[in-house]
Amino acid sequence: MELAYCCLLFVVGLVIIIFGGNWLVSSAVKISDITGIPQALIGATIVSLATTLPELNVTIFSSIGNMSELAIGNAVGSIIFNLTFIVGIVLLFTKNKISKSSLGTNFYIMFFTIVALYIFGLFNIITKVVGMLLITVFLLFFVNNIIDANRKEAVIETCKIVVPKEKVKSLWLVVLVFCISSFLVSLGAKLLVQNGAQIARLLSVSEHIIGVTIIAMGTSLPEVVTAISSIRQKSTSIAIGNTIGANILSGTLLVGLSAILEQNKLVMHDNIVHVALPMILISSLILYIPIAMNKKIYKVQGITLLALFVIYYITVII
Repeated sequence: MELAYCCLLFVVGLVIIIFGGNWLVSSAVKISDITGIPQALIGATIVSLATTLPELNVTIFSSIGNMSELAIGNAVGSIIFNLTFIVGIVLLFTKNKISKSSLGTNFYIMFFTIVALYIFGLFNIITKVVGMLLITVFLLFFVNNIIDANRKEAVIETCKIVVPKEKVKSLWLVVLVFCISSFLVSLGAKLLVQNGAQIARLLSVSEHIIGVTIIAMGTSLPEVVTAISSIRQKSTSIAIGNTIGANILSGTLLVGLSAILEQNKLVMHDNIVHVALPMILISSLILYIPIAMNKKIYKVQGITLLALFVIYYITVII
């Protein structure tokens, strides 16, 4: 009976996160429309953070509740889910050419962040100092996004926020929806963490397994929605770029916060160090090399990534 109750609350939390996250992004876009702030700037700041808010809340609640395995499992699980399943699906169902430059410097930031996490985890040195270093990388990435948006739009420096009088009430309503959505995402994340941990205890499985599977997949649903939309619009670069950005946030902001909030050193599960992180690096190269060499994407890349997705989760379950 207790297990069924926890599963119900877990699903409720997941549903709240999904709807809250969608409303959060929609309200952020409406704020852009009403105020005249360029969407590129909104996308580089509010929207990018909004889509990561579910994972961020899970990380905070898990770390505060001394469930570091769940926190780090969610962060790394989100990365491997994004890179193998989501990118795999995108590559399998699109035929567009894509240039190396479309990956931008963000690919290198993601790749070397994972290399750093692997080294830190291998030598068990994920201290608060390392956490602050990762947060610094996140801030640099965030600032670079704003600069890049400025360069593309070339209007942010001269942009003036002018809200017509007839739209002031609409703006306050949208801001209210944004705040309520943020609260819902936080509430959903809390339900997800508390009941996910309880389900793990009742089923006698580790919090690590819950973190890298159902919680990581559940909190990555905003990226799934973006990927599906990009496939329909044949916008391969947008889907891959969004996934890479989400992975950087997971590897820097989420792991960094986990390390800072942890009482001692943050310890990674053996499966993450010896299986997940190496597999993420291999998946990154599978994505990058054909694009760098031929400026093309191939279905075999998608099939290979999806195969790695299946293999990884088999290793987790076994």
